Formats: sequence, structure tokens, C-alpha cells
Amino acid sequence: MDKNELIKRYAADTDDRILLAQVLDKLKLMEDRNILSYTKFLNERQRSMVEMLLAGCGHPKHAFIPEYESAMRTVLVFLPDYMEADQLYHEDISPISVIRAMYSSAKEPSHRDFLGSLMGCGIKRETVGDILVGKNSCDIVIMKEILPFLLTNLESAGRVKLSVSVIQYDKMIIPESDYKLIKDTVASLRLDSIVSSGFSISREKAASAINAGLVSLRHQECTKADKAVTEGDVVSVRGMGKIELLEAGNKSRKGRIFISIKRYL
Repeated sequence: MDKNELIKRYAADTDDRILLAQVLDKLKLMEDRNILSYTKFLNERQRSMVEMLLAGCGHPKHAFIPEYESAMRTVLVFLPDYMEADQLYHEDISPISVIRAMYSSAKEPSHRDFLGSLMGCGIKRETVGDILVGKNSCDIVIMKEILPFLLTNLESAGRVKLSVSVIQYDKMIIPESDYKLIKDTVASLRLDSIVSSGFSISREKAASAINAGLVSLRHQECTKADKAVTEGDVVSVRGMGKIELLEAGNKSRKGRIFISIKRYL
């Protein structure tokens, strides 16, 4: 299948087509010159779409970094034949860096404050990965290319003054995800049933959200209320949040399926 057919198969709109064309260009660069090539940061939806594209390309040698479990924004790296994924965190090779912004203030800046400050510096969103806000510090994953600029220019978040330095990847402080565990039974593993259970809303309201294009399954928009959900699938509803189907177990005496759902807070 040629490049245009691949893009047409997996892209939903013009922005998606541009992204997938860029990914294929990076792949060709690696194959033609046998050198490391990589994208900017991809969000979860973009990554899901790109993963389908890579499957259609025969799974070329690649990795997504950073690779901690809760990473929401990652960089796709195509690896030449002489390189393995564990080398991608070496300082002289990695396309990403991590900075730590320290602060001492009774008022702790939020994720929005840090993102606003970064955008206020003229930084493009695609060059910034996860913003991990902790206690008196925030670790920010960035493209290495913007590191010198941020070390000089990122001075505050909101009204809080920052002290910024580079840290090693393995020193990152990754906050634990807050979630609520929901145990329920459903008649089937249809998308509308899982949304209804996970967000404590009626099946009718769940179906309306799906039909309106507000629901994503496996990070891709899904407008089919009867679409099957499987263990490990992530479902997002715009304006409500995100859930994950952890387990679909045995059936009750009435034929309903026992499920466990993680709802992120």
C-alpha cells in the first residue's frame, strides 16, 4: 500500500493527514539514511492513530518515549538497525529532556499555570510533553531543542517564581493517578453500557453523548453505541473525564456481566 492510501485509511481530517504524512516522512528518513528520526510530542489520540498506521506499515522498528505507564504525551522514535530503545535515554542521544521547576510558596501553581507560562514564552504545545505537578516542584518533559531557551526564560508559573534545572529521566517524580474503583454489572459490554456505568449516568444520556461525537474509545472518536468494549480499553467523554474497563468477569444468575471500572478523578 502506497503512502497516500495509508494516510487515507487512517486519517479522519486534514490535520490527521498532515500528521501521518510527517510520520511517514520520518520513517523514510530513518530507512534511507539509517539514522534516528523522531516526531514531536503526540497526544493519546494521535498516538493511537499513529500506532494503527505503523501496524499497516508492518511494524517498523520504533519506540514511544517517555515510557512510564501514565504518560499521556509521547514522542515516536524510529530506530536504525544499530540502536535499541534503551539507548534513547542517554543524554547525547535522546530527543527529549526533563526539567524540574522548584518553588517555595504557600500558593502552589497548577498544571494550567505551568502550561500558560510555557505558552506565554512562545513555546509550541507539540514541543512539551507531560507536566507533572508535585509538592514544591514540577517536572516537565520537553523536546531537547527548547531546553536552552527554557532554562533562561521560564521564570514563573502564575505569580510564583521558579528555579529551573535539568534532571535525569530516572529522577522524575511521577504523581500517582487519583481514581475511583467502580464495581457493577451490565447486560453487555456495549459502549453505551460501559459509559453509563462508569460515569453514573443513564443509558439514554450515554447514547446521546456517543451520537454527538463526545466519546472516544481507545483514544479514537466512536459514534457507535453498540461498539464492544474489552478489558484494558480506555473510554473518554468530553466534559466528564476518562475511565478504563479493568475487568469483565463472570455472569450473575440473571445473566449480567460483573465488571470493574477505574474512573480517573
